[in-house]
Amino acid sequence: MLWSRYNTLFRSKKTGRFCYNSLSNSLIELDEKHYALLEGCRQGQDISCAQDNRFFVRLREKHILLEAGEEEGLLLARQCQRQANCFNSSTLGLTICPTLACNFRCPYCFESSQQSGKCMSTETQNRLIDWIKEFTAIKHLSVVWYGGEPLLAFDTICSLTDRFLALGLSYEKVGLITNGYLLDREKIRQLNELKIDSVQITLDGPAEVHDTRRMLAGGDPTFARIMENVAALMDSDYAGLCQIRINVDKNNFESFLGLRTELLERFKGKKLYVYPGHLNILGDQAYDSCCCLNTQEWVDFHLELARRHGMLASAGLHPSYRLDSTCVATTHQGFVLGPEGELYKCWDDVGRPALVVGTIHRQESITNPVLWARYITGVDPFNDPECRNCTVLPICGGGCAHQRLLAKYHGRKEIQYCLPYKTRLIDFLEGYIDSVRTRDICTALLQPGSTPAEPLSWRVISPDPALHAADRAGEVTSQITEDHVAS
Repeated sequence: MLWSRYNTLFRSKKTGRFCYNSLSNSLIELDEKHYALLEGCRQGQDISCAQDNRFFVRLREKHILLEAGEEEGLLLARQCQRQANCFNSSTLGLTICPTLACNFRCPYCFESSQQSGKCMSTETQNRLIDWIKEFTAIKHLSVVWYGGEPLLAFDTICSLTDRFLALGLSYEKVGLITNGYLLDREKIRQLNELKIDSVQITLDGPAEVHDTRRMLAGGDPTFARIMENVAALMDSDYAGLCQIRINVDKNNFESFLGLRTELLERFKGKKLYVYPGHLNILGDQAYDSCCCLNTQEWVDFHLELARRHGMLASAGLHPSYRLDSTCVATTHQGFVLGPEGELYKCWDDVGRPALVVGTIHRQESITNPVLWARYITGVDPFNDPECRNCTVLPICGGGCAHQRLLAKYHGRKEIQYCLPYKTRLIDFLEGYIDSVRTRDICTALLQPGSTPAEPLSWRVISPDPALHAADRAGEVTSQITEDHVAS
């Protein structure tokens, strides 16, 4: 049996002894005896199943111990799954910018065409429908309305939606990314008919902060109007979810929690999700990138929210799988469509001519196959030796494809695309362990008269529903539902 490269064996003065494996995403709590056994395995000693057969079986099941060649086979299977997701031909995923114009002038915006007044022409709309029909194998059409500010071209959204519905494809889970200023009652009334089941609105803090950063093109404030529209949305018959993203950097992070608390209290019982957005300057924006929280500061901010304010559900600090994760940038039938029919592979590329991969107005729509291929396969972490040997590859998945592209092909070596798990994994795990301990204590207190459990020699404490079926003497499992954190 071989020790997995994806194991993290650690002893904590605060929480005890544990072994985590990122390939199975499993965390095992250990007593001193079993910790010593695994420490010996890490140093090359053999472990006999006769010493503790159940423990040995679980180590094999969770890929902590493997046979020669087994780990490479598991990685190959994961890579195959990732490629299958990337080259799935049943879905066409489109992020559509009906206009790149915007009524705001946010200093950190990455788009360089805010003052463009162009909206998608009737000719381009007609060509878009014909282009979609050329994907003869698709069964599902996925759309996110983006911009610029997409509500400046609301008529285009309405007309295209009618034509999408007439295609006879599965058309659901439609998103709208908006600054919220133009989301009046008349538009809200049509959201259900437009199949929009998720609306994301961005704030930068309370009014006194927001209005200095997200102002109208003429400099006027926007917070009060946006909040009026959010209130109208919450009071309407809209069936979808409203997500409030609050951009966070060094200048406003202290105001996040207060605003989130205020919003959730004001709209208690409504379908509202409020989360922090990491303001990360990668381009040539005028906004000072030094204002951004670096990776370590961003992690500290999240851990503080979880530990001291209980913002995340307990499993929110437990890693989740990302090994076979994909996005519009890495899927061969995923595109960001500009108002003139130009095609990009990433939201962050919008408005940058050098990053256009094609156009729907040509028979062969991919005009920059090299850039297209770099996004789909060139940033595949399985092709990166450093990633393959990294202990957190299965829960990282290579990080952001756009950031990897900039670092690998555009000389942006300063960009850190790795997820925080690479340097702060134990911090996340300890936060999760604290939540498990708290839950155990609460359970005991809420069951008066119960006999305290005997100390366990080891137990799997990962939030994996499948582990419930494995409960047995000597092993206790926990299931905790993980919050979905939108991006």
